[in-house]
Amino acid sequence: MSQTNALKIIVDNRERKLIKLIETKFPNINFETKQLDIADIVITEDVAIERKEGFDFVASLVDNRLFEQCLRLKETYTTPILVLEGLNDKVFENTGVKIVSIYGALSKIAYKLGIAVIPTRNLNDTAIVIERIAYREQVKDGVSILSRKAPKSMSIEERRTFIVEGFVDIGPKKAKNLIEKYETPYQVFKAIKHTEVTYTRTGNPKGIEGPLKELSGFSWKFVEKNKEMLFGKLKKKGPIQKKIDDI
Repeated sequence: MSQTNALKIIVDNRERKLIKLIETKFPNINFETKQLDIADIVITEDVAIERKEGFDFVASLVDNRLFEQCLRLKETYTTPILVLEGLNDKVFENTGVKIVSIYGALSKIAYKLGIAVIPTRNLNDTAIVIERIAYREQVKDGVSILSRKAPKSMSIEERRTFIVEGFVDIGPKKAKNLIEKYETPYQVFKAIKHTEVTYTRTGNPKGIEGPLKELSGFSWKFVEKNKEMLFGKLKKKGPIQKKIDDI
């Protein structure tokens, strides 16, 4: 592939084996590493991949992380993809989880949540899948990755959505939902400010109460991170807190 057809992706910096493989075997892929809260590989603004090894898939099913991760992926990206790597006899025979439960979870992800599931044999196959999806999106279909440049032809509503897309843990789909609900970025700011994180008796965060609870896909992590981003740390009632109290 020529340099003009070079691909660009974002990879979670904890995916060390995948990063090393891309560096050595896929020179046509330019990648940026950062810690991603949602997805493991970002292909474009709309397409992102969650990578699960067989044993990790089953472990996340057992401890209830699996469907939460899939829902967050679906809420953030228009085209979410689950790459399931190495789901083989070793996984079925050594996890103690019934085969019907594993396939039941996969069925729910595929046809209830509408997330594409692509099985691969190993990490090398996974890298090939990533490269092929990136090539299809970025070369064949001409979609750029995470473009934040606002076109001059944007409508007012599109520009409002564009502003909200700059928040933490959010994509075009969530940003559009917020603008449809609250109309302006200012009203979105207020909704975030007046949404509170709720806690268990032991002090662990468990959910949210307030305006954003009316919408699906917004977790306590979203509220906590965006409050800090928009208003600064609020543990002490300093000048920043006094200012936002007036909003």
